[in-house]
Amino acid sequence: MKNLKTKNLYKITFAVSLFMLMISSESMAQTSDVKFHPNPIIGLVDGNPVTFNDIRNKKIHDLSLDLFQHLNMQFIEYSLKKLETKYPIINLEPKKKISLNAILRFYEQNNLKERGTLEQLKPQIRQFLERQIFNQHLLEQYTLALENGWIVSHLKTPSKFFLNGNVKTAFIRGNKKASVILIEFSDYHCPFCKKIQSTINKLIEKYSERVAFGYRHFPLSFHREADEAAIASECAREQNKFEEMHLLLYSSQKSQTKSDLKKLARQIKLKSLKKFDKCLDNEKYRGLINQDIKDASELGISGTPGFFLGHFDHKSGKIRGEILSGALPYNSFKKNIEKYLKNNL
Repeated sequence: MKNLKTKNLYKITFAVSLFMLMISSESMAQTSDVKFHPNPIIGLVDGNPVTFNDIRNKKIHDLSLDLFQHLNMQFIEYSLKKLETKYPIINLEPKKKISLNAILRFYEQNNLKERGTLEQLKPQIRQFLERQIFNQHLLEQYTLALENGWIVSHLKTPSKFFLNGNVKTAFIRGNKKASVILIEFSDYHCPFCKKIQSTINKLIEKYSERVAFGYRHFPLSFHREADEAAIASECAREQNKFEEMHLLLYSSQKSQTKSDLKKLARQIKLKSLKKFDKCLDNEKYRGLINQDIKDASELGISGTPGFFLGHFDHKSGKIRGEILSGALPYNSFKKNIEKYLKNNL
């Protein structure tokens, strides 16, 4: 426990130091002649300057964004408490109260029956809704204070962070020459990966002419035989049967030994079963699977399913975009895809 606390303390200290580095120049700009620079110099290497953006990666970006959000909310609460004693119009107590009907509506709309009865979950639901109302009320009061000039904030949202990657050996569906691509990194033994397939198919139906949809492998180490399943899909791909094997693998997650995988292969009418069996036995595509895992990890993907969405140059295979994590709902994918299609970045 002591080691865990120490580790967390180091993480928080690092995040705070990082964020203070990002905002210190701007804060000084309000009180001195020193101007804010969005990409400060971190240090020198062999006499050459190293900037914040030179070393920023997804983990650093996520830490700075998380810290910004916490600092911003803390600043809002702190400021309004100070103003409340001076300006009668500022009141931190929301007028809106949570009704039993609101709790029941939330319980039913979010299908919470499997998690417990209404009576069991009522306290947590009430607390959640009260916090939502409080936060919304704070933002309204904060906006009022800003408009009256009672608060001036020096906090700025960290600039957008884009990752650079490559399509490499991804299996592509949709428009292979599209300017936008969504690459899925998944594990054939992952239940959430299985769940997301219907969403991906729905997205392909809607955007098949405007977006490329790639699939790469990220079998997790604690999923036995998941890497063999990934290899099997590539062996089927040799004979233009990737999609057929892909579908079977997600519908048959219980057991996928090499023997099971060979039985599955008999269901998809391969030209040469002998060639498939040899490919699987020799683990011909082990290197490809390992490369997919390496590339996913370098992008910052640590769980499945993970997605890399961005602008795509089909000639070079280069992608510039962002990571989306987890089995997100259809509308969330749709919103993110649309912003790249509109080039509104």
